[in-house]
Amino acid sequence: MMRFTYQLFAKQARWLIPALFGSVLTLAQSTVIQSTLIQSNRGAHASANPLHSYPWYVTAAAIHRVSLKPNTQFWRFEHLSLDSAETKRQLSDWKAEGVDAIEVFAPEEGGNSYDGLDAKNRYALDPGLGTIADFRRMVAQAHSAQMHVVTFQNLGYAALDAGQFQKAEQDVRAGKTSRESQFFFWSNSKDAPPPAHGDSYFFVRPIKPGYDPMKKEIWQWSEPAQHYYWSRWTGKDAHGDTTHLPHYNWIADAWPAEARHVIDFWMATGLDGMVVDAVNWYTGYDWQENAKLLAGYRKFHGDKLLVPEGGGAFHSDDPVGWIKDGTWPALYDYGLDIWWEEQSRPMRDSIQQGNPALFEDALRRYHDRVVAAGGVLIQPVLKMPDDGRQRLEEALLATSGDMLCYCEPVNSILRPANGIPDLLRLKVRHAAFYQNSMRRRIATDHDQSAYATVRDAADGSERLLVVFNFSPETLHVAIDARAVRGSAYRDLESNEAQQSAGTKLELELSGYGHRIFLVEDDRLLHAGENR
Repeated sequence: MMRFTYQLFAKQARWLIPALFGSVLTLAQSTVIQSTLIQSNRGAHASANPLHSYPWYVTAAAIHRVSLKPNTQFWRFEHLSLDSAETKRQLSDWKAEGVDAIEVFAPEEGGNSYDGLDAKNRYALDPGLGTIADFRRMVAQAHSAQMHVVTFQNLGYAALDAGQFQKAEQDVRAGKTSRESQFFFWSNSKDAPPPAHGDSYFFVRPIKPGYDPMKKEIWQWSEPAQHYYWSRWTGKDAHGDTTHLPHYNWIADAWPAEARHVIDFWMATGLDGMVVDAVNWYTGYDWQENAKLLAGYRKFHGDKLLVPEGGGAFHSDDPVGWIKDGTWPALYDYGLDIWWEEQSRPMRDSIQQGNPALFEDALRRYHDRVVAAGGVLIQPVLKMPDDGRQRLEEALLATSGDMLCYCEPVNSILRPANGIPDLLRLKVRHAAFYQNSMRRRIATDHDQSAYATVRDAADGSERLLVVFNFSPETLHVAIDARAVRGSAYRDLESNEAQQSAGTKLELELSGYGHRIFLVEDDRLLHAGENR
């Protein structure tokens, strides 16, 4: 196997000035938006006045996935226009639905693999869509609308027709060691050993039917290079035919240094964070490289939502490790759903079976542990078979302490279900629904269908009682009031007081319905008076 080594000693000057300018711009934007959002969140409800301010992604209700790329069979997410007037209209519509952040999927010029994640040019948008200046203006517009913007990008592979890979092929064929050639792995033999070996956190394999590492993780022949390159992902070429994407080399210094340039470039547009796709599949990636990568984001001012997509989903990698050792602030809630594993979908199964115990068990095993470790969780909204169960699912997520993600392609769930926008706005106003809040289940006399939890704000500023009906029929439920220290209960959606009858709080729940109560506790009232 022929492996090139190279050390990139200094950043190229062409990236320094944009990064410095972007840092100043981001500082100003972040200061304005954080101040505005905190004021709007706190002024909405008398009981929704937390004792502390938090990063935006702790209090945000929902994020919506969009793409700058037009819809095709390969690019499937809702299109975000860079026309200023149309951008303003789209942002206003999403804001009215209770969404307070957008995720721009694969913003750079890309190919046909994984909705455009196989980048061709990491420093430009797709031809005809606009310029980086247009992108920066869109971010500023979102901030003016009190919305945050993150991107979803992959730093593990490139498109076959990426300029950097094509140059690397030419250099390898010529026997030349160049910066680009060292971005990738090369071999003289298709039978060479893999360039890196996995462990419990990195380079792991999915538990997925039909996944054959002998067909996926291979040395693939490059005719232009006259050598084999390492590939772990299949993709689609310009004609839609299956191909093998070249993997980046995270062992040598060249590509990690370039990846940090990529981060500088995009964060300088004013972004509020980034979802880093499949980071646990990067060849040669480890905790040391992880620390360098995250340092690149954190040098930009303001709280940044950073998510290692796939982290905590492979059973051997404890999600708490990504929070504590990896220092990532957020994860996807794979305790509720691992979409590529049919046997690991308790969110879906709980609702379809009408069994709240499955949902509760999933939260205890994953969600509660991550929150206790200081992490935040995001959960994509799933498509349910009917309107009633769709509302139940989204309402459960909105009150579970997860940030909702409307992440589906255009032919699936794009908008909150009927009644959910009001619940998302309620989520933003109440600290007991924030992503750092704590929860525990409360017993009822119908636990096979009823699901009651008490939620506590992290700063102790409020308590909420939330009760759900997992069945399609009207349910009369008695809650064990002895399990909750409260002097009175007030329905947050109707503003009506609910009296307990001795040791029981008796309620009527419509099919797939819910009730949310502010628990009026003398201790909290006194705490509010003493602020």
